[in-house]
Amino acid sequence: MACSGNRVVVDIFGREVREVCLEEGATVRDLIKALGLRVSEVVAAVNGEVVAEDEVLPPAARVKLHSVVSGG
Repeated sequence: MACSGNRVVVDIFGREVREVCLEEGATVRDLIKALGLRVSEVVAAVNGEVVAEDEVLPPAARVKLHSVVSGG
């Protein structure tokens, strides 16, 4: 599949690895939404560093998504 934008490799909760094609300038939030996930339930590490959801994804980024666990 040809990607005219930014090709991102994403590890989804350690269960599945996918390649996703996003527009240049896409953010972590854009990626999470494109995967049908809720931003409030996910933490993302881009190229090994935990980042905020408004972080712009660099070209050919490797993203690992972790689910947020809360409780008391």
